[in-house]
Amino acid sequence: MSYSGLVLHGDHVRDHVEQAQEGERHGFSGGWVTEVNEPDAITVLAATAASTERFGLGTGILPIGLRDPYLAAMSFWSLQDLSGGRVSAGFGVSTPVIVSSWHGLPWDKPVSRMREYVDVFRRLTSGERLRHEGLYQTRAPAMDPAEPAIPVYIGALGEKMLELAGEIADGVILNYPTATVIERSVQAIERGIAKAGRKREEVRIVAFLRTVIDESYEQASAPIKNELLAYLMAPVYRKIFIEDGFEEDCEVFERRWLARERTEAIEGISEGFVRAHAVVGQSAEECRELAAELVEAGLDEAFLYPIAAGGVASKQEAMLETIRALAPR
Repeated sequence: MSYSGLVLHGDHVRDHVEQAQEGERHGFSGGWVTEVNEPDAITVLAATAASTERFGLGTGILPIGLRDPYLAAMSFWSLQDLSGGRVSAGFGVSTPVIVSSWHGLPWDKPVSRMREYVDVFRRLTSGERLRHEGLYQTRAPAMDPAEPAIPVYIGALGEKMLELAGEIADGVILNYPTATVIERSVQAIERGIAKAGRKREEVRIVAFLRTVIDESYEQASAPIKNELLAYLMAPVYRKIFIEDGFEEDCEVFERRWLARERTEAIEGISEGFVRAHAVVGQSAEECRELAAELVEAGLDEAFLYPIAAGGVASKQEAMLETIRALAPR
């Protein structure tokens, strides 16, 4: 098995909807929506729910620092109602830059906040009338239970968050994982599963796989390098990269970036680093094989994150072509 689900992304809400419709036509299990800046994930999922019939819908991920649990419960209850029960809630802690610098909100105690947030969210969406005093405070009237219950996924990177996900989540989302990171992540998740007395099959381990098809490596790698820029500058990801054996790549990038050699820093990201963190192939079949190798490292599912190669006339059409080419078999 290679790809089963699909990550929706683009400049406009209508781009996400078009990708979802194409994914539904070609047999993908569902679409997962990221949220960094515009458009927001809830609006995208509402539009997508209204434009599809069977396609699963999820957030991957929604930053918990930007919405209190009651607001999140209201939003996902509404999406579950609108979609006829097709929604999953994917939560993550995001970064201090996004939560504090962009939104002016506090970012602290990520593992404790995630544990409490998921608990409160589940209790609210199950119809409980809740009075809760902790990292989050709510004295909320009961809402009708969401039908069916909304699965909760956690976007996890560090060991403590991975273990927590194994303890409490219905699924875990890995982002930009290499094969070795997948293996280590599965071990941490399984420790959490064992701690909670759960069974391995109760937790779905999935990964977003950036995938680009192009005969030219230079064209294929250009957008991947541009996106990796933000991750190489994020301390939490940099730590994982170094632990994964890419210390030299991180040092070379940092040295060039601090010297204001910005173009050289991005273009100089090594081929080994790019290929370890993304699926880059000259053909759809090559991409399927590479994705299957990552699944074999310990994933339950791989979600296609289609990327348009550099120099294409239309990024949206290139991504739609990738969706068609890599449809589940």
